[in-house]
Amino acid sequence: MRDLLTPRELAELCGVSPDTVRSWCFRKQINFATTPGGHKRFRRQDVLEFLKARGFPLPQTGKLSPIRVLVVDDDDAFRNSLVGALQKEVAFNVKEASDGYEAGRMIGEFQPDVLILDLVMPGIDGFKVCRNIRASEKSDQIKIIVVTGFPDEDMFQGAREAGADECLAKPVEIESLIELIRGEYQGAGKRKARGRKIGRKKTS
Repeated sequence: MRDLLTPRELAELCGVSPDTVRSWCFRKQINFATTPGGHKRFRRQDVLEFLKARGFPLPQTGKLSPIRVLVVDDDDAFRNSLVGALQKEVAFNVKEASDGYEAGRMIGEFQPDVLILDLVMPGIDGFKVCRNIRASEKSDQIKIIVVTGFPDEDMFQGAREAGADECLAKPVEIESLIELIRGEYQGAGKRKARGRKIGRKKTS
């Protein structure tokens, strides 16, 4: 657990611009420390008190650290494109896996907050992965977003019954996916999963 946040990380957490964070500092609305190099840093406790006073949603996990996202997909082009886009978000810590063995190991070691899972891959049953996660006390709180290039309503219904929080058809729109990850992680409640393509800028 990290005790210090950068201005950009605080801006991401609050959904505001870095300029707004600088304004808070200038007006002394939030406590901060200054590094020897002149960079501002924000203590975890100070940030929690600030979020509470301002009415911002508090992190459900009680920690201020990046959202751990694990992408499991055997399609190299899709996986690389998606991981590259998600890694640009300072609020995310992103790992990837390309097969069932690696996925199982990463779920145990990385303990993701959000799992983006391709339902149809050689050597891995996406439905079984969902059921196993929901059956485990160590991983049952993971938010599961399943994706597939072969969308079918029966498939999506099966995924929902197995424990998936969201079902999306490839290609997916990255900005909407980012908002979906934030919403699922922050405990906004399970949304009604939809087998659909969303938005315009997509990962293929």
